[in-house]
Amino acid sequence: MNNFSRISSRLDSGRPLVVDSDSAASLRARGLGLDTPGALGRLLREHPEVVRSHYAAEVASCVDVLSALTADTTPRALAEVGMEHRSALLTGIAVDLALEAAATSNKPIAVAGVLGSEMVSPLSSGRLVVEFEEHAARLASAGCELIIARGQGSRLGLMAAVVAGAATGLPTWAVIQLLNDKGLEGDVVELLEALTQAGASSVVLEVSSTSAYLPELRCLQTANAVRLGVLLAASPESVRGFADSQVDIKAWAALALSLDSGACRIIGGGAGTTEAHTRSLAVALGSMPPVALSPPRA
Repeated sequence: MNNFSRISSRLDSGRPLVVDSDSAASLRARGLGLDTPGALGRLLREHPEVVRSHYAAEVASCVDVLSALTADTTPRALAEVGMEHRSALLTGIAVDLALEAAATSNKPIAVAGVLGSEMVSPLSSGRLVVEFEEHAARLASAGCELIIARGQGSRLGLMAAVVAGAATGLPTWAVIQLLNDKGLEGDVVELLEALTQAGASSVVLEVSSTSAYLPELRCLQTANAVRLGVLLAASPESVRGFADSQVDIKAWAALALSLDSGACRIIGGGAGTTEAHTRSLAVALGSMPPVALSPPRA
């Protein structure tokens, strides 16, 4: 039984699963430049100790799911730094380091492979599907326990990533980026249903605040067979990939904590968050009684 199997019951009841923070923001907070495609691949190749330190910090923050830095270990992203033939090697290094870090914890931590990047240019639908299928297979072979599908900033990319991830047989979580606070409009609800049909076992909403979404989450959770989660930005002004140092982390954790009562089974750090955010959230959740939910409809 792998670590995800050991914690997956919490998608039904008990405390929600805590996902790690905005990885790029955490790395930039350490002074690393990640502004070009392939930068993560170069980091894995030349400075694996930095990646190891990042993973260790996330593990120390008591996350339940640790995201391996695999979004940009595809051949196309690595081609930008002349390492397109090292995709399998660097994907394996990213996952191995994450698994090693997770193994140091006294509680089970699942390692997720991230599928989809916004650092590369769009592709035609046919080529995009093939790229996702190949990379999903690399993630599964490397030892990932689940796949977090991000697509490439488009519905087509997200759907293709979910289909590719689900085809490996691994649990696949789809991330929908909501860049405004208009609530869950009809097109988002329809997308959620389409992602479920495509094979997503959970759908995670990446939002800038809780105000527009919290009242609607429980209704969605009871009306759909999919489990819901939220990645909460450090603030409404935060930008993904850049740490937001102007935010009161305890206040952020209090907002994130409200998602527990709003039927979220997965809670994590969105844009601008670092390990300090997830640590504060995990401590706050640990002091609260767990919430028990009714099973979703079949």
